[in-house]
Amino acid sequence: MIRKIRERANNFYLFQKYPVSKQFVKFCLVGTSNMILDILVYWFLTRIFNLFYLLAAVCSFIVAVSWSFYFNRRWTFRHLTGNPTNQYLKFFVANAVSMVLNLFLFFLLVDVFKVYDLLAKLMVAVIVAFFNFSLNKWWTFRKSDVGSRMSDIGN
Repeated sequence: MIRKIRERANNFYLFQKYPVSKQFVKFCLVGTSNMILDILVYWFLTRIFNLFYLLAAVCSFIVAVSWSFYFNRRWTFRHLTGNPTNQYLKFFVANAVSMVLNLFLFFLLVDVFKVYDLLAKLMVAVIVAFFNFSLNKWWTFRKSDVGSRMSDIGN
């Protein structure tokens, strides 16, 4: 069954015409699992430990970034060469920039526009996903050889 899904995905028109779209779909799948983890940790910290919502958001972000780095490095971008510590630092910086944008939008939605915090968290995640993908693709997991980059996109 997995093989059939993989074959259909490899033959999908958009993936063939725009190879980066396949990476973006993978990034979004990892991002979805990342967002679920982020929300669960956030919920746990705010509802069980009554932590201030912005502090809980920072803590859940750190847990989620570590999860996301592992799967994006190995599966989405298939960037298994290089120093993983340096890559993690770049990934963390890229995601910290995204987090600042995320927290700003989160604050606006919750405190200014009075949107329910869990709904606001979902809305902001969608907005920030495009920015975060671009930053990680072209900075964190950038390949120096264009030929190897193109062959990795197809996987």
